[in-house]
Amino acid sequence: MTEQGRRPGAEGREDVAVVDTAPLPQSIAPPSRPFQELDLLYRHRQLIFALTARDLKARYRGSILGFFWSLANPLLLLAVYTLVFTRFFPNNIEAYPLFLFSGILPWTFFSAAILESTGSIAGNAGLIKKVMFPAEALPLVVVMSHLVHFALAVPILLAAILAFAALGKFTISATILLAPLLMVLQTLFVAGIAMTVSSASVLFRDLRDIISNLMQLGFFMTPIIYRIDDIHSRPLRALLRINPMTPFVVSYQDLFFYGRLPGLSDTILMFAYAGSSVVMGFFVFDRLRDTLAEAI
Repeated sequence: MTEQGRRPGAEGREDVAVVDTAPLPQSIAPPSRPFQELDLLYRHRQLIFALTARDLKARYRGSILGFFWSLANPLLLLAVYTLVFTRFFPNNIEAYPLFLFSGILPWTFFSAAILESTGSIAGNAGLIKKVMFPAEALPLVVVMSHLVHFALAVPILLAAILAFAALGKFTISATILLAPLLMVLQTLFVAGIAMTVSSASVLFRDLRDIISNLMQLGFFMTPIIYRIDDIHSRPLRALLRINPMTPFVVSYQDLFFYGRLPGLSDTILMFAYAGSSVVMGFFVFDRLRDTLAEAI
């Protein structure tokens, strides 16, 4: 073999290509696919559960009433709106507190989780900069934490339903048993939006204030304190239908209050919103992943 076929300084050995097998730095790692991200989150499920438990404990550490505070906001809203719409502005909805509460609970879960998720990444800069830590876990921890609050509030609604039924003012339906499936579907919807806003808010600091104002407007643009069928204007009713939270709230009212299955159109919209929300969440998070550690 000629000298050109030998490595300099290593007589008698053929020259071979040297391939650098060192792992790519995290900052220039190729973007992962949604299924790979789901697999990563699944492998870190114990970490997500541990962080969720830590968040719940930290939230109520030193509090006398503990988890009751997670119910204080929806209970206060229930009391205020029940008083306003049964005493000052009477309506034609019987057992109005049940109608109101069945809409307030899913809205509170949605709004509180989205608002808090806007600061979930910026508030955990130390974890984000750690190697191999799945940043997607942080907004998911917020969503799981508020899902627990939601689940704890449902028994209060069930107790109110039993009380109205005992007074002969309400009829209990077996459709209530389908509520957990609806909660799972809404959780996927909320998780996707939480991932989107949590990553975007790192780059756009004003996003939290924008979302806060949108939530106040969204509450009245969602049929929570009124029935969507009572809106006589077709353009306005169509506008309310575009609101992604409308099919979820209406479906909860169907299960808990009216004792019927959600309509086909609402069911299709819920699946469409949940699926598109998850896809959008992974897409936006993946595009912004490399800039998170630098922007914090």
